[in-house]
Amino acid sequence: MGETRKGPPIQICPEKCTGCLICELRCSLRFEKAFNPSRAKITIRRLVDADVEYAVAFDPDCDNCGICARSCPYDALIQARERRSQS
Repeated sequence: MGETRKGPPIQICPEKCTGCLICELRCSLRFEKAFNPSRAKITIRRLVDADVEYAVAFDPDCDNCGICARSCPYDALIQARERRSQS
C-alpha cells in the first residue's frame, strides 16, 4: 500500500477563526462529495472560558490539500507554499 502524499503544512491562527465552518464544508465536499462537516478532515470546536473562541484540529487522514486554507475568508488557516529545490 502506497503512502499518501502530504501537501505543505497548514498554519492555524485560532484568534482569527469566527466559527463559520466554511473550511469544514469545503473539506467534506472534497472528500465525501457532500456538505457534511462531521465527515471533514478538519474540525472546528467552540471553546468556553478559553483565550480563543474556537479550536481548530486536523484529522490524521488530512492530506494537507489546502482547500480549507484557500476557502477561509478570515485567514485563520494559511498554507505554506511548497519550495521547489533547484538542481
